[in-house]
Amino acid sequence: MVYATSLGVVMAVSACGHTIDGSAVAAEANTTVANNWKSPQGTWIGTYECSQGTTGLTLTVQSETHAEFDFYALPENPTVLSGRFHMRWQVESGRLVFRQSAWIDRPGSYVMVDLVADRTDSTTTLSGQVIGGGCTTFQLSRDVS
Repeated sequence: MVYATSLGVVMAVSACGHTIDGSAVAAEANTTVANNWKSPQGTWIGTYECSQGTTGLTLTVQSETHAEFDFYALPENPTVLSGRFHMRWQVESGRLVFRQSAWIDRPGSYVMVDLVADRTDSTTTLSGQVIGGGCTTFQLSRDVS
């Protein structure tokens, strides 16, 4: 099975009463982007690692709670299919957590997974873990064009 990197798997894990990295997940209000996070709103472009290999990713944070995850082939991995899904995000335990919400364009048997972004003072980079489906990490840069 091929996996797309999205936030749905963390949602499923949370719904089962599990924790992320051994700490309880406590949601915080997004109105001030808790714990010194700068607002992630905007477009972020980069890659993520998953069972299908290195895959292109554009994460568009559209509002204080909604985002869109677009994935696609890269020149070094041209067989990856393209797809998109909606996500919801919030700050949890000092990290940005993006959870899958609903498919916009689902290719074949791809599944959605979650993203957990490491805390950083950077306003131009975002990186962290892809949760689920044998995925590992993602790295994104803010699109300033």
